[in-house]
Amino acid sequence: MATRSSSNKGTDKRALNVPPPARNTQDNTQAVRRIPGVDYGEQQALTEQQKAAPLPKEETPKAPARRFSPVDVFAQTQAPSQPITDGAALGPGRMGAQLTPQQINDQMIIALATKFPTTDLIDLLDVVTEEIDLDEI
Repeated sequence: MATRSSSNKGTDKRALNVPPPARNTQDNTQAVRRIPGVDYGEQQALTEQQKAAPLPKEETPKAPARRFSPVDVFAQTQAPSQPITDGAALGPGRMGAQLTPQQINDQMIIALATKFPTTDLIDLLDVVTEEIDLDEI
């Protein structure tokens, strides 16, 4: 006769440590509504439809509208001393041919620290701002 191993003798204690599955305790649906002036048979059908596919209690939240400020692309420039190639990887300007590799690296650190302000990048930014004049970039 075969002997029983200890692995199949009821529940083990490890199974008791598992939390029960989460339950949805919030009812986010509208109550079933009766529509006035509808015959009984139709009212019953409408009630069953509402029970089968309940609507949410509230309208889905909408993202706040962004303020739009139109830009006049044909207006005079607000920076007349700034070259038209400023920001491009060629020609005169902040990212152009006249920047040294050190200045390009400094700008990269400034941009990174502004966009992703971690402690390491802030420390790097402090070192960079001590070495350079930010107005020259």
